[in-house]
Amino acid sequence: MKKAILFIIFMMAFCAYAQDLYIGSFYVTTPEEESLYGDGNDKWAKRMPIICDMFNFEQPDVLGLQSLTDSQRSQIVNRLTNHNAAGDILYSKSLELDTCGVVEEMPEGSTCCWAKLKKGEKSFYVFNFCFSTDADVAATSATRLRSATTEINTENLACFVIGDLGVNETKTAYTRLTARFNDCYTRATVVSAEYGTVNNFDLATNHGSNRYDFVFASKTKNTIKAYGQLQYGYYTQESDGSYKRRLLSTHFPVMAKVTLQ
Repeated sequence: MKKAILFIIFMMAFCAYAQDLYIGSFYVTTPEEESLYGDGNDKWAKRMPIICDMFNFEQPDVLGLQSLTDSQRSQIVNRLTNHNAAGDILYSKSLELDTCGVVEEMPEGSTCCWAKLKKGEKSFYVFNFCFSTDADVAATSATRLRSATTEINTENLACFVIGDLGVNETKTAYTRLTARFNDCYTRATVVSAEYGTVNNFDLATNHGSNRYDFVFASKTKNTIKAYGQLQYGYYTQESDGSYKRRLLSTHFPVMAKVTLQ
């Protein structure tokens, strides 16, 4: 009986200390990029409210944004009901921001910002990256990012590396990051992801399996529970009176549910 009571007390204490975290990455797509894809009707003014409504519903703890303008960031933050911003990292107002910054000496064409956050009693780091589409530059960027996580995360806390790799999972950039971090897609017990992560506003012709957007997690101090790809959309009425389903970006948001330990 005493053992049962002690076990219950232990589990209650563990559950109180461990923290569930919902974290993801979203390639927003700039207005300039809109002109390169789709049919010209995938405008930011139409996409923005639906994007924000999606994340107001999903309520991620942390969301890394890539490929967006300052104006787009401001509009997103203003419309979201429960998030603050540390550069291109959005975080729930229930979290505490300790410090943030950018990774210096990234190769030209690649960027990365980071934040140290706290949920309950658990602190962790998030690195949000957007790499060049040149495979060699992306590989060099991954090496720099990997070293930066060690330089900045000196406490060896749980660490998440999220963003657009610029190349798919068959390239060197991917293997350089998975040498130190787990890919949540391959490690999660539950996975909901029917397509690759790039759609270019047209899933009918861009429905391959290649992944360019990732949520990586440190190999210790967390448990990866689930991974999903959000496939929200909306409809516009076309000139012939028909309705066409639109996508929110040229990339799908990718999300992971983990438990910090």
